[in-house]
Amino acid sequence: MKTAKTILSVVFFLLVLAYALAFAAHNNQSITLDFLIGSPISWPAPLWLGLVLLCGTLLGILSGAFIYTRQKLHIRRLHKELRDTQQRLSKIS
Repeated sequence: MKTAKTILSVVFFLLVLAYALAFAAHNNQSITLDFLIGSPISWPAPLWLGLVLLCGTLLGILSGAFIYTRQKLHIRRLHKELRDTQQRLSKIS
């Protein structure tokens, strides 16, 4: 099952990569953006889209890591509370 998932992931990645390369080949016009700080930046459209995709991916990874860490801390706290409760119950019994 794991190898099938790996193979599907590789095939999906190759399809997305092929589409991205075809997109970049057909859309090579320059887009100029002015961020109101400094001079305007003029890059090809696929580069802008790649930059936005990269920023979104990084933000998603950071938010996922934050949520994961918060959940791990909560689980650790619950485990400690469970151990304390079990100790108190064993003293009562």
